[in-house]
Amino acid sequence: MTVLLAILGLILLIVIHELGHMLVAKALGVHVPEFGVGFGPALFKKKIGKTIYSFRIILLGGFAKMEGMEGMASVEKETGEMGPNAYPSKAPWRRALIIFAGPFANLLVAVLIFAGIFMHGVPTGAKPEVEEVVPGSLAADVGLRPGDRIVEANGEPVGRWEDFERAVGGKKPGDEVAFAVERGGERLEYEGALEPAPDDPERAIVGIQPAPIYTSYGPLEALGLAVERIVQIIGLFGWFVGQLFTPDDEVTLYNSVSSPIGVVSVTSDVASRGLLSFAQLLGFISLNLAVFNLLPILPLDGGHLFFIAAEKALGRPVRAETVGKVAAVGLALILTLFLFATYADLSKIFTGQPFIPEQRP
Repeated sequence: MTVLLAILGLILLIVIHELGHMLVAKALGVHVPEFGVGFGPALFKKKIGKTIYSFRIILLGGFAKMEGMEGMASVEKETGEMGPNAYPSKAPWRRALIIFAGPFANLLVAVLIFAGIFMHGVPTGAKPEVEEVVPGSLAADVGLRPGDRIVEANGEPVGRWEDFERAVGGKKPGDEVAFAVERGGERLEYEGALEPAPDDPERAIVGIQPAPIYTSYGPLEALGLAVERIVQIIGLFGWFVGQLFTPDDEVTLYNSVSSPIGVVSVTSDVASRGLLSFAQLLGFISLNLAVFNLLPILPLDGGHLFFIAAEKALGRPVRAETVGKVAAVGLALILTLFLFATYADLSKIFTGQPFIPEQRP
């Protein structure tokens, strides 16, 4: 069920992207003969106005077919034989708006998703209450339960989670600690030796996951925070690209790219953790689609925008042959990246590696 939900979520984001292109194209006078969800043979078609809306058998995205955009090489070609409602016949600024509308739709969706998350409530801290007990830890051995409230640690009163961390911080595996909890109005006291962390034998843990403190925001403040979060993530994208060209064993193309196989797998796993986590990941993927599509590579939207800018700079359309050659190189690059990402995902499946590398503590 979560796999189906993941696939539908990804299809929705791609359809929203194409919907952005279509709506702005129609608003600027470009004829859109067909808007389709999926590819391959059509299962359903219905004409509304001058546009045919279709639902096709291969649910891998969608498309907005615009008059005059039948081939990649024809996108910025001379417009002498084009009708007034064709995309190439429109002024450069109109074509740029149509192209930019797709990534902008994904960017807008990402902002709205993150704003909704901020309005719903996000973790801004933790309270000294047990939400989860780590198996095999001291907390599990002495019998702590979810819902227990920590009131004392090593003789110091605990009113906040930070008080507990300060009281037991800096300990090593084997060190003795004592703490008291409140359960159903009754005070219970425990003590014992700390166990090593499963992923680091030099680090000691009590084995408690604290209950988070959630803070919700009003609509305007949530929108502002969402935009701030978007800017932070875009900055991380830039940092990530820079890290690919540095000798870092953890940040590599193999560990960092994903084909639809990996994306669906990760999205499905996150969907199983709850609606809030699923929405957050969809917002991140939507933003990723916007940024990726703005790369100046044909046939991506950024490539079209680049040639529209070149047309303005030259004072004439770029030759169709030139656009076609650049598009062929760009398409080859994208297909190579797709094949490499598919190989990486299949390799991770067969070797049991996680799609998202675990971070060192």
